[in-house]
Amino acid sequence: MYDSYRASLAGGNARPPRILAWAYTPDGVCIGSEARLSYGDGTQWTHLGWHEIERGGWNSETSRLRWIQYGNRQGFVELTEPGRVPELFRERVAASILLEKFVPVRGRAGLTIVGRRDLGHPEAAIVWHTALGRGLSWDTEGVQEVADTALAQVRADYDIR
Repeated sequence: MYDSYRASLAGGNARPPRILAWAYTPDGVCIGSEARLSYGDGTQWTHLGWHEIERGGWNSETSRLRWIQYGNRQGFVELTEPGRVPELFRERVAASILLEKFVPVRGRAGLTIVGRRDLGHPEAAIVWHTALGRGLSWDTEGVQEVADTALAQVRADYDIR
């Protein structure tokens, strides 16, 4: 299983990633490394960078680790023996966040600007996202303009690349 995992990573000849936690799934394993969440059955693997996960968490009733990626893509992995993976999930997703800034749009409704870093490539440029709060839509008049202006200002203040 380990050899298959290593081979599935880009640059399989590079130094193997440090595995911080792992858990069994119904048909394989889930591995949490410093830079990514990986899960597979020994023949096929999925790798997801911690910085790609907008939000998510562990549900002990369903035994599922669920997440939502930017762009509203959803995913989950069932863990038969979760071990430390749910705690690592929270810690690594949070570690990838460099900046979160709330920008009011209408009263208490607003958007959040998030700057994330790829924990596997700390020298890479910051990845910026805007997430809408409840009650707002990208179709709401003025929202896109506020988001664009706020994002440009935050990037000018914080993005050194």
